[in-house]
Amino acid sequence: METREILSLQFGHYSNFIGTHCWNIQERSFEYNSTTPSEINHDVLYREGLTLKGEVTFTPRLLLVDLKGSLGTLPESGNLYDPQVPPSTVDTWGQGVEIRESDKLPKNALQQQLDMHNSLRTNSNLDNAVNVWSDFLYPRFHPRTVNIIKEYMHGGESEFDVFPLGAKLWKTEQFAEEFADKIRNYIEECDSFQGFHVTLDATNGFSGLTSSCLEYINDEYERKSILAFPVIPSHYVDSEDERRPLKDSICVLNLALAFEMLQEKSSLFVPLCTGSNGWRKPGEPRKFYHVSYNSTSNYHTSAILASALDTITLKHRLKSRHDSLGDFCAYFNTHGRAAAGASLCLPFSLNKNADFIDCLDNWEGPLTQSITPNCTIGTDNLVQMFTLRGIPENRLKRPLPNANKQKLMSAYNCNSVNEMLNFYLSCNYYICLNNVTTVSQGMSVKTPFPNIFDEFVGNNGNIYGDSRPMDTVVESVPILAGLHSGLEVGTMLESLHTEAKRIKHPHKQQFITEGLEELELSESLNKLLELKECYENN
Repeated sequence: METREILSLQFGHYSNFIGTHCWNIQERSFEYNSTTPSEINHDVLYREGLTLKGEVTFTPRLLLVDLKGSLGTLPESGNLYDPQVPPSTVDTWGQGVEIRESDKLPKNALQQQLDMHNSLRTNSNLDNAVNVWSDFLYPRFHPRTVNIIKEYMHGGESEFDVFPLGAKLWKTEQFAEEFADKIRNYIEECDSFQGFHVTLDATNGFSGLTSSCLEYINDEYERKSILAFPVIPSHYVDSEDERRPLKDSICVLNLALAFEMLQEKSSLFVPLCTGSNGWRKPGEPRKFYHVSYNSTSNYHTSAILASALDTITLKHRLKSRHDSLGDFCAYFNTHGRAAAGASLCLPFSLNKNADFIDCLDNWEGPLTQSITPNCTIGTDNLVQMFTLRGIPENRLKRPLPNANKQKLMSAYNCNSVNEMLNFYLSCNYYICLNNVTTVSQGMSVKTPFPNIFDEFVGNNGNIYGDSRPMDTVVESVPILAGLHSGLEVGTMLESLHTEAKRIKHPHKQQFITEGLEELELSESLNKLLELKECYENN
């Protein structure tokens, strides 16, 4: 089986929260001794290597970028190999060299478990233990994975907050040479490299850094596909700051510049946010049945977005399918439609002992909840792709002798979960082009995934009528995730354009000071409006 490899790029702290959950989800689902092999081809996103001792490693094919002070206890060289030599053992050639070692941060319970056992043996609640994304990182990273921007401090006074700052940063040796070399090194290891998954913080300087990186990628690897996820936090820690109105305007302009950039430099981009508005303020948190999450916690909200991202991309990561990343993007980006909206049903509510046919027959309202800001997913004139995981074929329907009322339903003629979901979509969505992918295995939500499911969600994600036993933990859940292209995406783009156009000159000054001309900004906003017009029904 040919593996068409993908290189993942993560730019920014919130993107790294989402990415950490994605890698955790995948590694917690690895099956080493199971009689049921995984349906996922992990070689698409992972690489095999050898340590200096000849030990086989299997690590994410990943480059991530963050600011100084954002790593917590994680060394910049990653956590794959032995720790560095302690300062007390360094040979100073007999000279009186003073060695100062900064205080080490204490490790939380999860990190201590990993150090002692290289595995997780108990269920842990990390809500109060997570400050940065490495606090709940389960996999080991290759030494080239982590890239830290030394010029800016995470949470520091000098903020990495506007698009032009990131764009200029690419011209430094760290990125124009070292980071570019790391991209090349990863790609040269591949047998049939097909493209990039890119997650980026779209509200700050990382949007500009991503822009310059994608420009480089398009120049060097012009035929490779780029699937991008610009992400927006659902909460800002300084939301009560008196400078917040100015910062909100800066976020809006960064988003507008990022979207216009992604229109030109990516194959497809999908904005993600658990807040309903996303632009100036995140807005009301999206609601999901049987989920109770803290919308001010990056640890919680990023888990929801990671669930969607991991599920959405399954289509081109399965052993049983031959879909490429290019095919995936081309399904949506015809007629200049470079953006799509995303939606999620977490968990997919299938009652214990119920059948899929009854679940759909009794379903009320939309199947999924939008996780793209200012984008309400409709039911008409859509190009859409759904991925359902966690509903095995033996839950489809009852055998004919026991079918009772089921055999009176038209859907009873369907012989697979995929066929039945397609049939449901054809009956409830009008003038829509639907594409469905199904995976029988649910998504792993073992620790370090947060405990966000209510007491009615069982061990395997099925919904119970009574509370689950206190000693039972949720280990996997069924999920339905969707991508959608239609008039609603155009409305989303128009709302961002409208918000950006309202911003007065004083709030643009920081962009101009850092080298962005006001004419360039105006042209970017016009292009955003042109992109919106691609979604108008003809």
